[in-house]
Amino acid sequence: MPPNTTTEMLSVSRRLLPRLRNSPFSSLQSPAPAQSRVNTNPLHISDVRFVEYLRHLRDEMNLLHTSDQLYPNSTHILLNDADNGNKLAANTLLLEKHDIFETELALDAIRDQSSVPFLRDFFEQQVVFGSLHQALPGWLGLAGHMVKVQHNAGRGCFPMHFDTYGGDGKCVTAVLYLNEEWKPEDGGEIVLYPFPKSRVVVQPRFGELVLFSSQQMLHRVMPATKPRYALTTWMYHSPPPNAKAESAAYYKSIARNQEVSDAGNAAFRTMVSKVLRSSFRRHLMKLAFRDEWIQSLHESHVQSEAFDHYMATHQKELQVIEAATAQMLANFRAKDGGANSKLPQTTEELLQRMEEHSNRKFVQNLQLQWF
Repeated sequence: MPPNTTTEMLSVSRRLLPRLRNSPFSSLQSPAPAQSRVNTNPLHISDVRFVEYLRHLRDEMNLLHTSDQLYPNSTHILLNDADNGNKLAANTLLLEKHDIFETELALDAIRDQSSVPFLRDFFEQQVVFGSLHQALPGWLGLAGHMVKVQHNAGRGCFPMHFDTYGGDGKCVTAVLYLNEEWKPEDGGEIVLYPFPKSRVVVQPRFGELVLFSSQQMLHRVMPATKPRYALTTWMYHSPPPNAKAESAAYYKSIARNQEVSDAGNAAFRTMVSKVLRSSFRRHLMKLAFRDEWIQSLHESHVQSEAFDHYMATHQKELQVIEAATAQMLANFRAKDGGANSKLPQTTEELLQRMEEHSNRKFVQNLQLQWF
């Protein structure tokens, strides 16, 4: 590998740091150029030197695929079956996705091969993680990273999901696409759902880098019609003791003016702010995108016993969330005059009120705490 290739790529990446530092990281699709706003156009590496570098990465990923060193993407489904009378035994089924193959560069057996020097340097020189570690606020406490090599053989996709619910320390997701001559009809787009803001759709074109919150950004990958390559860097954090206070101060400093001018909507807007700024937002999204979520599950997975169990669990979860939402709304109404309250009573009414013209701008401008 030419000794200055990664260095040059790092130097360009570091020129983006001031813009990253000022970004509110709502969708984190790309660094914002000004006014602390996230740009809806993804970062596109077009320098010819980087084109050659990215092609080397892509070719080495293809080599891993053709030499059968990638494994099928699957999810472990834990079942409880009756065993020995009243005892429960845990059984596991594998829920596989269509034509998605992957591996991790953290594995020495993969990274240390002489045939993948560019992938090894991408991981060890922290091409993505190193720059973002310097760019993002210190209170995030970024502490490590993992890089996943992923090959879509030409049919695969991913259902709507969050990369983590927080327990494993994942903080930021960065996806680098390596697909030349990609056309809109080829599919394979990543769709981001920065709810309550509008969705963002990004084609997986060569050199596109998409950044977003691992914990808060709902996303999916649409079905592709031809092979698709992606390098995903997950950044992990270990927040310092002052992280919560620093995070609150950071988001307060970039919050937009949201004075309530309509006294009749004051109670509703106060309620919506509390709900969307809480962990319940992620549950509410399963109801807001109920049909699309279910469709994405069917499109992504191999139909199997594991899938049937997974869907049964998903439907039960929807019922639990629906009941919890109804109770939450009842509690808000009880504090707002009970039977005389004008706050919504159902999930459908809540989502409809959020879309009304009188509330739409307020909801769209609501600053959420993404980290």
